[in-house]
Amino acid sequence: MGLTVREISDRAERFTSALLEELFDGMSGRKSWPELAPLYESQSVLAWEEAAPVIERALAGASGEEERRLRRLLGWAAEHQVRSDNAELDDEYRHWHATAYVELESSRIPVRRLDAMIESEPDRDRRRELAEVRADAHSIVIPLQLDRLNRWRTSAEELGYGDYRQAVQRLSGVSLPATMRQGERFLDETRELYLAELQEHISGRLEVPASEVEVHDIERIGRMDWLDLPCQESSILDAVQADLETIGLPLAEGGRVELTVEPFPGPGMKAFCSPIDVPRRVVLFVTPTISPGSCRKLLWEIGEAVHWSRTDADLPFEYRAIGDRAVAEGHGALFADLALNQDWVRDARSLQDESLNQYLRLASFLDLYDLRRLAARLQFDLELSESDRPGSMGSRWSELMYEATHVHHDPRGYLTRLGQRFGSARRLRARLLSAALGRSLADRFGRDWFRSPRAGPFLSQWLAGGLTRDAGELCELLGEPGLVADPLVANVRDRLG
Repeated sequence: MGLTVREISDRAERFTSALLEELFDGMSGRKSWPELAPLYESQSVLAWEEAAPVIERALAGASGEEERRLRRLLGWAAEHQVRSDNAELDDEYRHWHATAYVELESSRIPVRRLDAMIESEPDRDRRRELAEVRADAHSIVIPLQLDRLNRWRTSAEELGYGDYRQAVQRLSGVSLPATMRQGERFLDETRELYLAELQEHISGRLEVPASEVEVHDIERIGRMDWLDLPCQESSILDAVQADLETIGLPLAEGGRVELTVEPFPGPGMKAFCSPIDVPRRVVLFVTPTISPGSCRKLLWEIGEAVHWSRTDADLPFEYRAIGDRAVAEGHGALFADLALNQDWVRDARSLQDESLNQYLRLASFLDLYDLRRLAARLQFDLELSESDRPGSMGSRWSELMYEATHVHHDPRGYLTRLGQRFGSARRLRARLLSAALGRSLADRFGRDWFRSPRAGPFLSQWLAGGLTRDAGELCELLGEPGLVADPLVANVRDRLG
C-alpha cells in the first residue's frame, strides 16, 4: 500500500526537525560542519516520484483551506527533492566554508574570520589587502558554486513544472517579477536621498573620494568605533525580554525558546534561530555582539524566535513550519528595526544627545545601503537564472551593485551568496512586510509599541497564525494593497529625510 497525504505530512515534519537539528549542530560548533546528504539518503520514501502523485491526486478534488495546505505540502516535497539532489554538493560547500583558510603573514587564518578582520582594520591600505585576500579565497570556490547552481537548475526542471524559474514561482506561489518591480520602485524613490547620505558619511569618516569607495570602506564605517557604543548581548537580551514581558509576550513562557549562549564562538559564528519543533522547541543561539551589525542580527533572530514560539501549536504542520518564510523573517526584521528606533536605542543602548543622533543617522544609512544592495541582488539573481553562461556573470553583478550603491564591488564575489533559491526575493519581501507591520503598530499603539501592553493581544493573535497566510495576504490585512514598497520608502524618509 502506498503513502497517504497524512503519512507524507508526518514524515515531512519529522524530517524537517532532524534536518534543523543537524544544521543547529553545525552552526553552533557542536559539529565542525553539518552533513545533510546522509539524512536525505535515509528518506527515499519522500522522493518526488513517490510523494508528488499522491499529493497531486488529492489536490484534484480539493478546495479552500484543504487546497492551500496541499499546495504547501507539494511545494515542500518539490524543495525536498531538489535539496536532496544537491545535498552532496551542498555538504562539500559547507565543508569548504568551515575549513578553508588563507596564509597571511606566516599565519593560517580561517576564511570565515576575514570579515571581522576587515571591518576592524582602520588602515585603508591594509584593509584593501585583506579584502583582496578574501576575494581570492572566494574565487577558488566559484567552480563548486557553479556546479551547485547547475545541479539545482536541472533538478528543478525535472519536477515537471516548467523551467527553473517557472518551477520556483509555480510551487511557491511567489511572483518574482512582481517582487522585483517593488525593488525597482524602492531603488528609484530612495536614490537621491541615498547619494546625499553616502557623500556625507564618506566625507565625514573616510579620506577617500566618493567615486572610489569600495565595499570594505562601508564595512569599516559600520563598525562605528568612534561612538564607544555599548553593545553587549546580555544588555540587548535583557532589554528585549523586559519589553516582551511588559506587553505580555514573555520570551521564556512555556519553555518553548531554548536559549543557548556561546561566549567563545568560532570564526564567523553568529546568532541564529532554529525552529526545530514549532512551536514546542525553538533554539535561539546567541554569540557576543561587538558591533552594531551583530546587535541588529541578534534582534532579528529574537524576532524570529518570537514568531516561531508564538505560533499556535494546534495548526497543522503545513501552517506551522512550512510556507512563506518571508513571514517569519519579516517578524525578525520588525525586531531588528528596534535598532533604528530612537526611543528603544536611547533606553536600551544608553546613548544620549549627539552620540544618539550620530548612531541613528549612520545606522539608518547602512540599512538603506543594505536594502539597495538587496534589490540589486534580486535583479542579478533573476538575470543569473536565465543566463546560459553563469560563469561569466561577475562583471554584471559588479555593475548592478555599483548602480544601486555607488560602491565598487569585486566581481569575484558574485557567487558568495549563490541565490539559486531566490533568497534575495524572500528577504526583500520580508522587509516589505516588516515595514507595513511596523507602521501599523505605530499607528495603533504609538511609536513605542514594543513596550505598550495594548500591543500584546494584537501581536499574540497576529503571531498565532504562523505561516497560514503569506506575506502579501498579511499586508492586505493591514490595509495595504499587497506587498508594496511604499511603507519601506516612508520608513527611509522618516529616518533620513
